[in-house]
Amino acid sequence: MNLKSIKNRIYADYFMPSRLDEYNEMLKEFINNDFKFITIDDYHKNRYGNDEKIIILRHDIDSDLKIARKMFEIEDRYNIKSTYYFRLKTIDIEFMKHLSKKGIEVGYHFEEIATFAKKNKLKTKEEVYSNLNRIVEEFEKNLMYFKDLGIDVKSVSSHGDWKNRELDVRNLELINDNLLKKFHIIEAYSIEDDLDFRIMDNPYPTKWVGGNPREILQNNYKKSLLLVHPRSWDSCFHTRLKEDLGRLLRK
Repeated sequence: MNLKSIKNRIYADYFMPSRLDEYNEMLKEFINNDFKFITIDDYHKNRYGNDEKIIILRHDIDSDLKIARKMFEIEDRYNIKSTYYFRLKTIDIEFMKHLSKKGIEVGYHFEEIATFAKKNKLKTKEEVYSNLNRIVEEFEKNLMYFKDLGIDVKSVSSHGDWKNRELDVRNLELINDNLLKKFHIIEAYSIEDDLDFRIMDNPYPTKWVGGNPREILQNNYKKSLLLVHPRSWDSCFHTRLKEDLGRLLRK
């Protein structure tokens, strides 16, 4: 990471003013242009036609629950339905159940390959593959934990970790058809093949990867997906400091 990247990271994590007003205006503009926001599960079950204007709004809650709550409060003003994926480390039972009662889809943001690899000090992708059955067992146990909390998980999404990049193995690789059928779930990326447009937010200064939300309006895209993360929309001193100190201690 070069000096400029470090400066941008520090600014985004600790000093960046909130972008939540920008988030509100973005959603409001889509609502005013007759777009309907839907969940991953809704799109999978209904497969909307080309004459309907829909946006799948997906949240990956990697960190920053406080910001996630604020984003939901904005969405709730417009009765927007979206999907929130929680990691084990970001589970908030009260918040998750509140989302479910509001008609929001709550899913599992899984990372068992990275977690197992770090815990067992795996160094190669071959070591991962030779332990895949054990890793799948961990996934099943964790998914059942969500269900035992009273969360009706309909879909899951894979988290990306530095360990995945180091080993060149995605967490997604533990998923197979038998596993999906066993738990009656889908994987979030599986619904993206016939979309017109798909973008993901990104921390300052890039903001978006794959395009810009306004392209949906400019190009009259009917079926789009926005993937957002709380940390892209506000700084959070205490959360980021805890994360950075944790990384330093692991080294």
